[in-house]
Amino acid sequence: MTQGSLWIALSMVFLALAAVFGTLWFVSNQNYSTLMAAYDALKAQYDDLKSQYSGLQSQYSNLQSQYSACQSQLVNLQTQYNNLQGQYQSCQAQLQQCTPITTTLQVQAVGLTGVSSGTSATLTLLISNPSSSGIGINGFTLGSLSCVFQSPIQVPADMQGAMIKIMLPISNGYFSTSNVFVSFNGQTIQAICTGQQHAQVGVQYSGYITTVSGQTYPFTVTSSS
Repeated sequence: MTQGSLWIALSMVFLALAAVFGTLWFVSNQNYSTLMAAYDALKAQYDDLKSQYSGLQSQYSNLQSQYSACQSQLVNLQTQYNNLQGQYQSCQAQLQQCTPITTTLQVQAVGLTGVSSGTSATLTLLISNPSSSGIGINGFTLGSLSCVFQSPIQVPADMQGAMIKIMLPISNGYFSTSNVFVSFNGQTIQAICTGQQHAQVGVQYSGYITTVSGQTYPFTVTSSS
């Protein structure tokens, strides 16, 4: 082989090697770029997860703090509940030792007189209040006649056998609904009445006294001349 042929052969080998190394460099460079892109994407995901983890850690710390505060409030509420329960039991014990105060009237009809006159009759009632507090009376009924006092009359505590006189005008054979007056304990008040009740001698009438608290106390009375 001549020297010229040798140089040609070496040149071809060099060119072949250059092509091979160039190809390898290109492929390696492409793989490197792909790997770098994948690395950057993974690093971004890692940084995002790290940020989320820090946020979750902060939330967890806040929740722990809130949980501790709730536990403290529960302890305080339990203490308050125990105190209130003790006070309630103490009040119950005191109530059991108290004597209930009863407000009750005793009503007795003495008579319904003057019916035969045809002009006016008088209903007389005896009232006793054995309770320890005063009671207000604000009306009465007599058969179908219903009356309300213009102002209540007060029956003091421990009053026995107090007399109430009710003047009932009679008109056309019926107890009138106007000009009805009530006398008690030195005072006289007017009553406003409704209804219609026939006035007859020898008839037994049923009625009741009404208190300001809404209680009713019945009585019966037989009319006389």
